[in-house]
Amino acid sequence: MISSGDDNEQAVLSSWQQNANAWQGLIERQGIASRRVTDPAIVQAVLDLCPEQVLDVGCGEGWLCRTLSAHGIACLGVDGIDTLIQSARHQHPQGNYLCLDYDRFPGPLPSTAFDLAVCNFSLFGKHSVERLIASLIPLLHPGGHLLIQTLHPAITHQGDYREGWRNSDWQSLEGDFGPAPPWYFRPLAAWVALLQQHGLEVSLQEPLDPANHQPLSLILHGRVHKTG
Repeated sequence: MISSGDDNEQAVLSSWQQNANAWQGLIERQGIASRRVTDPAIVQAVLDLCPEQVLDVGCGEGWLCRTLSAHGIACLGVDGIDTLIQSARHQHPQGNYLCLDYDRFPGPLPSTAFDLAVCNFSLFGKHSVERLIASLIPLLHPGGHLLIQTLHPAITHQGDYREGWRNSDWQSLEGDFGPAPPWYFRPLAAWVALLQQHGLEVSLQEPLDPANHQPLSLILHGRVHKTG
């Protein structure tokens, strides 16, 4: 575990800026085996909600926006890494992408409310994530939804299930990666509490590895209360 503080939040952004090209190459090579399960899982979770307008927060190179667009869903992709946003625009010229880091959120986002916001493996910090979720709620329609997919706490706690900052590495990934970002570990109860404190009704999904039946990810589903 490493010490907390704003330096860690900045280190997250700095690492992704340095590693954007290596990450993009890894995705193009389909170099993460677990995504064969987690990608379809988040797509299906979105489709099950039948949204018309989706905000993809931390969209990366835009694969989810492209997939949802193929299903006739309007999607705005937002990411703080310019290299990844440029790649998303190149691969999907008809798409809608905006470079915006979490500290400036919602910034210049359109005032039109969204049916759904999705954060797919894009939440790594502490205060930045708390601020982001707080700023997302007003962007959603009453009865709208927030989906968060993250690594399952049961397999990422590094032997210590207490909430806090952790070190990470890229050792299991092929590519020319630089320094890995720190990340903020939240136990399952902390994730649920984070959404509930913003008034969301919370339910969970746990996509499993088909080979060993162990959880590969956690999908948190938060629903905004309808008014009236």
